[in-house]
Amino acid sequence: MPRTVLMVFLSHYLEWINKLMFNSLNLITNNYFLKQKLKVPEFQSPIRKLTDSWQGNIENGQKIINGRLTPKVSLDFNKFEFLRDLKSEGSVQARAMTRSLVENWIDANYNLLSKEFRAKAIVSRITSWSFNYSWFAESGKLDFQKKLLNSIALQTKYLELKLIDSKEHLEKIIIIKGIIVGQSILYPEIINIKDLLGLLDYELQFLINPDGGHKTRSPVLQIELLRHLIEIRSVVALLKNVDAANLHKKTIKMGEFCRSIQMPNGCFSWFHGGSLVSKNIIKQTLERVGFKNKTFDIAEDTGFCRMSNVNSVILVDIGSKKNTSNDSKASLFAFEFFYQKQKIISNLGELVNSNLRYEKNSLASSAAHSTLNIDDRNNIDLSGHRKTKVFNIKYGTTKDGNLLDATHSGYELMYGVFHRRQIYVGKKTLEIKGRDEIINVDNIGSTPKSANIRFHVYPDIDLIKTRDGSILLNHKKGFVWKLYAGNQNLISQDSVMFTPEGLVKCKQIIINLNLEKIRTYKTISCDWLLTLQK
Repeated sequence: MPRTVLMVFLSHYLEWINKLMFNSLNLITNNYFLKQKLKVPEFQSPIRKLTDSWQGNIENGQKIINGRLTPKVSLDFNKFEFLRDLKSEGSVQARAMTRSLVENWIDANYNLLSKEFRAKAIVSRITSWSFNYSWFAESGKLDFQKKLLNSIALQTKYLELKLIDSKEHLEKIIIIKGIIVGQSILYPEIINIKDLLGLLDYELQFLINPDGGHKTRSPVLQIELLRHLIEIRSVVALLKNVDAANLHKKTIKMGEFCRSIQMPNGCFSWFHGGSLVSKNIIKQTLERVGFKNKTFDIAEDTGFCRMSNVNSVILVDIGSKKNTSNDSKASLFAFEFFYQKQKIISNLGELVNSNLRYEKNSLASSAAHSTLNIDDRNNIDLSGHRKTKVFNIKYGTTKDGNLLDATHSGYELMYGVFHRRQIYVGKKTLEIKGRDEIINVDNIGSTPKSANIRFHVYPDIDLIKTRDGSILLNHKKGFVWKLYAGNQNLISQDSVMFTPEGLVKCKQIIINLNLEKIRTYKTISCDWLLTLQK
């Protein structure tokens, strides 16, 4: 190696070493000064006994006890959510193992600037410890209890510093929860409880619509936020002279929304990732909300309409009121249909733990939903460049049935047309009437060739083509629905559905509309009808 090259290499190497040493020294110094700020008094015993709102998974608890599942490797160890699994297992060995895992974590004396002390991890950890203290800690030695309470106190005080620096709405709410939980187990009074609840109420306005739905329209984020509120509410209920009326109202409203998108089988509808939320999580959460019977008919802010009769439920995606163009799914006017707790019409579901953009975009497309699309183009531009508006939304209820009528402009810039969909659900007759209409509004863009109205049929249903051109949907439970199209242009195709249990083969039905003369006719429509066969 030439001398010049060697000298350059050594120079860069020494610079790297110096930088590494400086960063390490800086980390140690910052950690020292942080600990000085976080000095807390000694605590002998908890002030209050808190009750955990959630149950664990007994099978996971048994696997941890038997050594087939290692919390430090297989689970998100620093959050200690697996503690609930051990509690569900319930043995004396589970308690002892929990105490050992908690004490070892405390004794590890992690640097306060490490990933172990990120805000969400701290909150999850002290929440799990505090809510389950009476189960695992009270049977431990007094020294262990003191050590545990001291750690909760230090972490709670650290959260107060983190709340000042936090810039994210959800993170602030999570930190507020951690502070309230930590202080409630340690102190007779939470001195700043009024300010914390005021800040909580302020931050919620950025995440929740007036109808109770999450502004992202994500059921995953909806249930996550609701569970935080339920935990906060359960602790605040133990405090004296605290006005938590707004917290209670928002919790109830979010719960009503969740109950409205919960389908007869106990799961969420699959819109916007709803299939990713487990049935057990939904059940536990809604049981803690209360006020079980109330659901919405139409939630225009978040963008859903629920139509039902005695045996049937339909949920329609009508698009969010203000931010339709920002939706992550091109599912405008798609619907899901249930009869007697059995799903009949669906969308194609969601991929679990996939980072492949192509696959995600495919399942986000209009073609992956039971709606109409033109020339295989999405009704919402998933890149956000093409603006889409939903308007003329009308929902009416009579003694005979419910009617939804809505129009969107998703294809205006490309083809100069609007899409209008009407869906009618009879109260006395077991039928669903639909009408899809393409309306020419301006001679801009290219002339569309055709539209496909898709019905993604849930697995366990066989399709039978009849002589009159309609298709029978023969369910394995023994009932049969019939789909009829006004233009009699019905075809069925093989497809696949991404269910919570994995990839499953299914069928789709397509009604094809020829749109080549839309400029001449001005409107082209198709009526379709789903009826129960007796």
